[in-house]
Amino acid sequence: MRQDLYKILLIIAITGIYTVFRYHIFGPVLWQDLPVFTFNKILIFSAIVIWFFLKTKTFNKHNRLLIVNILKSFIALHVLLSLSILKPYYLKEFFTTNGSFSLTGNLTLWAGILAAVIFFSGKTLQMSPQTKSSLFLIFVALHLIFMGGFTWLHPVKWYGGMPPVTLICFIIIVTTIFIPKTDS
Repeated sequence: MRQDLYKILLIIAITGIYTVFRYHIFGPVLWQDLPVFTFNKILIFSAIVIWFFLKTKTFNKHNRLLIVNILKSFIALHVLLSLSILKPYYLKEFFTTNGSFSLTGNLTLWAGILAAVIFFSGKTLQMSPQTKSSLFLIFVALHLIFMGGFTWLHPVKWYGGMPPVTLICFIIIVTTIFIPKTDS
């Protein structure tokens, strides 16, 4: 168990360092926003990397329940922190000039909400674990496309030349979708 926890801590450290460098060192994000805005990005970035390693059987299969519970905690915290920063100051592209949600904001929220509902539904949704996992990943991918897809096309605008976290997460999610199903 200890080895898997070290792997998770290493994932958090690497995603944290990347995110801090991209948004604070090279980007315009103020240091005052590190505890919520940036930490929120680190949490979900880490969760997506952990999900990938869970699907590729990098973790000990005996620790699967612990890893899944860590994922649930990270995703729940991401949802709560996202709600706390759902303001034009942090996410101006989600809002119109009159303060209502833009199309980007609406689509991003809906894809995120559907992903969360599927992820936290338990046995309420009567579908196979494989179907549920695939749907979750598809809605996360859509959430990421709606949120950051426009910036992916303009590498000259990437802070420090570093790809956006949304793009990296999208690539990881798409890769995870195509990992063949194997028996656990």
